[in-house]
Amino acid sequence: MLRLAVIFWLMMAGPLWAGAWPRGKGNVFVTALTYLTQNGTYSGIYAEWGLTDRLTLGLDVGHGVSGEEKAVAFLRLPMLERLSNHEFAWELGLGEIAGEKVIRPGLSWGKSVELAGRPGWIAVDSVAEMRTETLATDYKADLTLGLTVTDRRKIMMQFQAGVQSGDEPFLRLVPSITFGLSNRTQLEIGLTHDLLGVRDTGIKAAVWYEF
Repeated sequence: MLRLAVIFWLMMAGPLWAGAWPRGKGNVFVTALTYLTQNGTYSGIYAEWGLTDRLTLGLDVGHGVSGEEKAVAFLRLPMLERLSNHEFAWELGLGEIAGEKVIRPGLSWGKSVELAGRPGWIAVDSVAEMRTETLATDYKADLTLGLTVTDRRKIMMQFQAGVQSGDEPFLRLVPSITFGLSNRTQLEIGLTHDLLGVRDTGIKAAVWYEF
C-alpha cells in the first residue's frame, strides 16, 4: 500500500495545498512527498479536486498521527465567509487507519498577509482521526507561515503538533523552500526536526503539480 504524507504550499499570496481556501471548480492539485530521517523513510501522495467553486474533494493516503498506514477521502467547504480577510473551512473525511474504519473531521483557518512588502500567508489546519470501533482519537494541528520571495521562489516555516490516543504529544519544526520547475510544477526541499516526543531529524523533498 502506498505510504504518504500530506504537503502544503503557496502559490503567489495563497497556498498550493489549499487548506481553508477553496480549490476552485475544475482545479486539481497533486503532490508526491518523501521524508528521509534517522528513524526511517516514507513517501506518499496527496490530492485535491475542486468539484465546485466552494466544494473540494480530497484524497490523503499515507500515515496518520499514530504512524500507521491510512487512506482517507474527504470533502471540504468554506464557512464564516462574512469575516473579511479571513478564510475558514471545515472538512469531513472517511477511510481507514491500520485497517480500522475512521471518521476524520477537520477545521482550517487562513489569512493572506504582507511581510516586508511581499505577499505571504498564515494558516492553521487541524484534524481529529476517530476510530469508529474503539472510539480512540488522535489529534493533529499544523501552523504554517509562508512568504513569496519571487514568482518562482517561496519559503515556509511549519510547526506540526499532535497527540496519539494514550501517547505523549509531539511537536515538529519543518522549514522549507520551493523552486519553480515550470508554470505548473514546483519542487520543495526542506528539513524536519522534532522538538518534543520521539526525537528525529531528517530532510524532505516534494514535487507537486497543479492543473
